[in-house]
Amino acid sequence: MTRAALYLRQSLDRDNRQEGIDRQRARCRSLAESRGWDVVGEYVDNDVSASKPRRAGTAWHRLIEDSKAGRVDVVVAVDQDRILRGIRDLVTLMDVGAKITTVDGEIDLATADGEFRATLAAGLARFEVQRKSERQKRANAHRRERLLPAGGRRAFGYTKLKAGASSDWPKRVGADGREWPDYGHEPFEPEASAVRRGYAMLLAGATLRSIAREWNVAELTTTAGKPFEAYSVRNVLANPRNAALVAPPRSSMGGGQSAQQNLKLADLPAGSWEPLVTPETWAAARDLLADPVRRSNPGALPKSLLSGIARCGVCGGAMKAGVIRDIRSYRCSESPHLSRKRDDADHFVTHIVLERLSRPDAAEIMRRDDAPNVAELRAQMLAKQQGEANVLALVAGGHTTLAKAEAMLRDLRAEMTALEAQMSDAGRVDVLGDVVARAEGAGDDHDARWAAVAEAWQALDVDRQRAIVRALLSIEMRSPGKGSRAPRDAAGRLAHTEATLALTWH
Repeated sequence: MTRAALYLRQSLDRDNRQEGIDRQRARCRSLAESRGWDVVGEYVDNDVSASKPRRAGTAWHRLIEDSKAGRVDVVVAVDQDRILRGIRDLVTLMDVGAKITTVDGEIDLATADGEFRATLAAGLARFEVQRKSERQKRANAHRRERLLPAGGRRAFGYTKLKAGASSDWPKRVGADGREWPDYGHEPFEPEASAVRRGYAMLLAGATLRSIAREWNVAELTTTAGKPFEAYSVRNVLANPRNAALVAPPRSSMGGGQSAQQNLKLADLPAGSWEPLVTPETWAAARDLLADPVRRSNPGALPKSLLSGIARCGVCGGAMKAGVIRDIRSYRCSESPHLSRKRDDADHFVTHIVLERLSRPDAAEIMRRDDAPNVAELRAQMLAKQQGEANVLALVAGGHTTLAKAEAMLRDLRAEMTALEAQMSDAGRVDVLGDVVARAEGAGDDHDARWAAVAEAWQALDVDRQRAIVRALLSIEMRSPGKGSRAPRDAAGRLAHTEATLALTWH
């Protein structure tokens, strides 16, 4: 019996309901049954465009592999556009000798006539794809010129831009009391609050995965209807749209995951929509995300307070969490010459951190006498940008040569780079901020301050706790001496642990 595979695809599923897929399934299965074929499998690409240059990992790719292996005799699709959208796909299908039957007409790629008909259809499909792409690029360029956000799928945190949007449309009053064009692109709750908190968490030391975990717990999804992962959180927070900045087209950014992380404030004009965060906050997050130390897939998330933070007092290697003879421990990652009980070390370090943050002078830790003046920095940046435009205008008008202007442009751009760094620094938040603020709200009573700090500490993820420890002190673990045993009472164990930890406050 002929073995038939159903290929079902739709490019966009706005509501994640697969209604288009269900209709295709019914029509394809009806055709297979009318031919007496045995349906051996369904290959479903929902919310997947066939125009993307790479389709690895898709159902279409699996279908090709199964056809190569001889598991499928015929592929059934609603029409040819569902299964191929260009010459590349056609060549792939011909290479595996696939036979395609569509509800709207049969094509057999094993014959010259079938190949000719398919080539014509694929060429027309490619033409339509290219023409649609050109229209979209022109529309997006027009939006950028008018300081509007890019179109397409709704951005996480915002409502969808209305068709024909213009910055000249009637105004609405935003959350900040300012007026913004009422063209539909406005903060969308609870996503907007999640984005703001995501920036705050990132700048306070949280990992991308902990932010993804919080958003998933809150039952938020990407605008494609999928759960958040580290890479999708990165994409959201790296987007300058959140700071109401108009990004250049992706083609001019060179593509790749880090393209948005390389954008500069000086190159991004202010848009006409309401921002979720300030440009300085976005720039600070961009710098963190661009740090090569931060990876989208950094392996197992640390679950211990001091793993990788504490150093070995013998060789200086990192102390890593592990289990030795059923005892939770920290041990040197370079050699088995040193280990310390994990629970005792965590308890002691937590104790001294809470003690320090509950003191009346804890706010002094965060005080910055050299904090940059954001308004002044913005004014200076605008002046430098105008200076750059003036120099380029002189060159364009023939009043000077580019060679003569190069020195001025070089100096201006160096000054803009320095201003960019200061503005990014202004967007950073102190990792101790929310914990110290809780203590300040508890008044002057030491016990009340301690309790407030302890409550705030317990509410933090371990990566936030680790960020605070790392910001406050350096830790070196030392051997207690051969044959030394920790006392059984709590006070004695605390004193014994203290003797084996060398702490340096920052």
